[in-house]
Amino acid sequence: MNFKQIEMVGFKSFADPIKITFDNGITAIVGPNGCGKSNVADAIRWVLGEQSSKMLRGTNMQDVIFKGTEKRKSMSFCEVSLLFDNSNKVFKSEYDEICITRKLYRSGESEYMLNHTTCRLKDIIEILHDSGIGKSGYSIIGQGKVEEIINSKPIDRRAIFEEAAGIAGFKAKKVDAERKLERTRDNLVRITDIVSEIDRQLKPLRHQAEVAKKYLELKEKLKSLEVNAYIYQYDYAASNKAEIEEKINAILEELNLRQGKLDQVILDYNNTFDKVNTIDNDITKVRDTILNITVELEKQAGQANLINEKIQTRQLEAKRLQDDLEKLTKNDEVFNQELNNKKSDILTKKSRLNQLENTIKEVTVNYDQINSEITKSEDDAKETQRKLFETLSKLGDVKAQISALNAEKTTYSEQLKNLESNLVNVKSKHAESKNNVENCKNEVAKLDNNRNQLNLVVNNHIQEQSKLDQEYKQAENNFNTINSNIISLQHRKKMLEDMQREYEGFTGSVKRLLTDAENNANLKSKIVGVLASLIKVPQIYQAAIEMALGNAVQNIVTHSDDGAKELINYLKQREYGRVTFLPINTIKERYFDSSYRPLLKTAGVYGIASELISYNDNISKVVSNLLGGTVIVDNMNTAISIARQSRYSFRIVTLDGDVINPQGSITGGSKKSQVANLLSREADIESSAKAIDKLIAEKNQVIKLMEQLSTKLTAVNEIIKNKSNELRNVEISLATENERLEKYQSISQDLETETNSISGEIAKTKQMIEAITNEVNKINNTENLEENPTETLEENNNQFAQMRAKRDKYSSEITNLKVEIASISSEILSLESDIERINFALSNNTKMIEETKSAISENNTQLEALNNMAVDTKDGKTSDVDISQLNNAKQELENLTNKKYNLQSELRKLEEERMVLSNEVNKLQDKKHQQDINLSKIDTDIETLQERVWTEYELTYNTAQEYKLPEFDVKQGLLDINTLRRDINKLGNVNVNAIEDVKLLEERHGNLYVQAQDLIKAEDDLKQIIKDLSDEMTARFDDAFNQINTNFGIVFKELFGGGSAKLQLVQYEDMPEAGVDIVAEPPGKKLSNITLLSGGEKSLTAIAILFAILRLHPIPFCLLDEIEAALDEANVARVAAYLQRYSEETQFIVITHKKPTMEHADALFGVTMEEKGVSKVVSVKLTDAIKAIEEN
Repeated sequence: MNFKQIEMVGFKSFADPIKITFDNGITAIVGPNGCGKSNVADAIRWVLGEQSSKMLRGTNMQDVIFKGTEKRKSMSFCEVSLLFDNSNKVFKSEYDEICITRKLYRSGESEYMLNHTTCRLKDIIEILHDSGIGKSGYSIIGQGKVEEIINSKPIDRRAIFEEAAGIAGFKAKKVDAERKLERTRDNLVRITDIVSEIDRQLKPLRHQAEVAKKYLELKEKLKSLEVNAYIYQYDYAASNKAEIEEKINAILEELNLRQGKLDQVILDYNNTFDKVNTIDNDITKVRDTILNITVELEKQAGQANLINEKIQTRQLEAKRLQDDLEKLTKNDEVFNQELNNKKSDILTKKSRLNQLENTIKEVTVNYDQINSEITKSEDDAKETQRKLFETLSKLGDVKAQISALNAEKTTYSEQLKNLESNLVNVKSKHAESKNNVENCKNEVAKLDNNRNQLNLVVNNHIQEQSKLDQEYKQAENNFNTINSNIISLQHRKKMLEDMQREYEGFTGSVKRLLTDAENNANLKSKIVGVLASLIKVPQIYQAAIEMALGNAVQNIVTHSDDGAKELINYLKQREYGRVTFLPINTIKERYFDSSYRPLLKTAGVYGIASELISYNDNISKVVSNLLGGTVIVDNMNTAISIARQSRYSFRIVTLDGDVINPQGSITGGSKKSQVANLLSREADIESSAKAIDKLIAEKNQVIKLMEQLSTKLTAVNEIIKNKSNELRNVEISLATENERLEKYQSISQDLETETNSISGEIAKTKQMIEAITNEVNKINNTENLEENPTETLEENNNQFAQMRAKRDKYSSEITNLKVEIASISSEILSLESDIERINFALSNNTKMIEETKSAISENNTQLEALNNMAVDTKDGKTSDVDISQLNNAKQELENLTNKKYNLQSELRKLEEERMVLSNEVNKLQDKKHQQDINLSKIDTDIETLQERVWTEYELTYNTAQEYKLPEFDVKQGLLDINTLRRDINKLGNVNVNAIEDVKLLEERHGNLYVQAQDLIKAEDDLKQIIKDLSDEMTARFDDAFNQINTNFGIVFKELFGGGSAKLQLVQYEDMPEAGVDIVAEPPGKKLSNITLLSGGEKSLTAIAILFAILRLHPIPFCLLDEIEAALDEANVARVAAYLQRYSEETQFIVITHKKPTMEHADALFGVTMEEKGVSKVVSVKLTDAIKAIEEN
């Protein structure tokens, strides 16, 4: 026993739990119509995996749940269990009993169980394979299934024989392998796309990686050099400092030596200069003595020869003074020339300026002090002079005093002249300084304006740079998007072209013929082409043309019927299958009836199908034949309206593909789009090509835009760089001009102060001149003089002259110092000590020139006075004493003059020596300053390197020791550092991550390549598996089919009492596999078509096929639902007998109304409906009942 029992609860009319136990043999289920007998068959079919509610006689799957009655509520679920005996291992399972359960809830949730363990439907289907049991096999033959076997299409009929041949499992494996093959191909395409994209990314990324490697290599070398340079400088800093300090000490030692010599030379110079001044005073006194003696001699003797002697002396003195003046003038030119040369070469030192300012303060204090003493002494002198003037009347000659006063007046006059000249120079320099201040202010304003403008320009360009960066990034994103779309479209175009080239979608016979024609010129010459590729259908009409053409879309158009004939022979020779040909020379055109043309103008009518598509004129007959009588409309309403108006005279197709045929039949519903793909494939390729061209054009535009943006960015960056440099230069110039402005303002203020000071000095000098003038006038107006005023007058004059000489000296020093300070300030940088000393020497030389000029003037005055006296005085005698004194004075004067000349020569030598020493001192100071800079540079360089080493490499001195090179050349290292930095800068922007990215991409590329190879191998393996399965299925099917065909002939004769029947395999062009056709001729009849059989004959023929299958491969059980309903009593008896014969090997469950069937049944179950809408089962085991009757 195989099928042991069925348990149901809530399934259709079986509301209460019901258990039906089946025995071996034949079990009959009987009952009146509508009692729920067929629900038992539906329950078994449902558990075995039926998914169609229509096959279960419902609209949806929830219809199998008990819906309730007038007295009962509906149930929320239903559950059915089938229990099988597996002791003979019909099912591929280790269990001796198999329980299959299916449960459904009204919410739509469903579950399957195998031996009370939840499982999948797939698990149940797999365990049923090769057992002969299944929802679609021959184990369950329900109401109408017998007639369906006869009336179904050959290809649909084939499934029954495949189940009988036991290849359902193979077919399922083949379907599964084909799905895997499709997924494998999809994965292979996807991996190929990814590999292509990785290849595209790898090329630029490898270049970036090479640059990055070079950058890291250079960076590592730079790190080693910089770290070692830092370690070297850090290690040798102390020794380098010591070396520099040793040099500084040596320079200081030499500097002190030279400075000592310089100070000694300056001291000697000043002493010599003081000696010259002392000699000048002595010469003045000697001259006064000579003058007094001369005057006295003239006064005593009045002799003309003495006066002439004096005149001669004065003339000699005048010549000597003139020679001195020429020598001093030459010295003045030498000093001026030297000063001019130094001004162009030597910078002013601020230390000298401070020294001069301190000196002028000291001299000013001394000047104010002596000036105060002179002012006080002037009052005493006035009183003394008053007394002296009272005694002047007693003196015989006061001309000497007048001469002295005049000489003093002359001195003050010269001093006044010098002061006025200095005032003019200072005012000129002040005006020049003011002009410099104004020029600096204008320059500062101009530079400030330039800075503001440059700031504005730089900011504007920075904003432009940011905007261009954003535009470039957007363009780059667009480029990537367009490039990705191009790759996708190119892949789709290639796929479509491959499908078109390999004729994918066409039947095998068409594909093989067209493929052979590609390599066979003779075949190709006879073929115009497949119809799908010869017409172009707008997308809106594709569904309609698809349904209008049907399978004709794969028909092959030939030039002639002879060519079609040869092609058919070619197909037969190679057993390629069947193909429909459309010869152009024999095909007849189909014309649309002109009387119905007005209907084409109706709203919703597009026109005749042949006029809505494009094609070459040479196939116009073919297109007219196929589509000339077809009208395309928008929807079914329009189609029905036009069909009624035309009385169904032509075919009408809607845009959705619904068809109204001229005979009045209407075809519609859902459809597959494979044929539409054939029609649109050429258009898809063309549209893909156009889309690719459009995207490439857009890509080129984006590339051009990116190049333009890149050029603009480069230009803007260059402008920003240049303008930033200009801005930095302007800021430096502005800072310099501000510093110059401050200095010029300071100089202007000093010159203004100096102008006021000189003006005060001029006023004082004028007062002195005026006082002397008044004094001379008083002397000239005095009549009474003392007889002996000479000693008192000489004493007062000497004291007063000494005080005035000191004041004049201080005044002269102050004037010279102020002039020198003003000159230094006006030229911005202080003159060095050499220029100051040259100015000092020049000033002294000028003073000596002025003194010489004054002496010449005085000598000329005295000479004039002597000439006058020579005229007025008569001859007389002089004393020998006075003459001796006069000669001695002259000799002394000559000695003093020679001594002064020698001292002046010594002064020049000392000045030259001082200048040489000053130059040496300055050079030594420069050397010391340079060494000081080098000393501070050591610390600065170490700090800079330490900061860089920490910032760049996060290394300290201790942690950097591991990078120390034993023999490091610091000079070459510093040169190499600069070279490496330039090389790194030349690399530009470096993507260091490119190295790792390339590694990851190459690793991924390698993995994908391995995957691709695995997929290719898997594809080949799956193809081989499918081929092996197909070969195995074909062999098994052919063997089983032949045996079933033999059995069918035998059983048919037995059931019909004669006649003949056979099964045939038929292959149509639209069928992927051969179908099964039935040829049956009952006794005494000769029929050409099985459809001409009567209903009973059809049922009996189908039953014969069932028994033929059972003879080949008995199945565990078979459920027959009223299959003998159309048979008469005699035939029912024959069928029942046959059932009895096979019941030993197959368990039959028969739902029947027929008595013969009931009589042959071993067990009888009656289905009743005591309660309306609720089925119940009553069982009777007939064999036991018969035995009981016989025993009684």
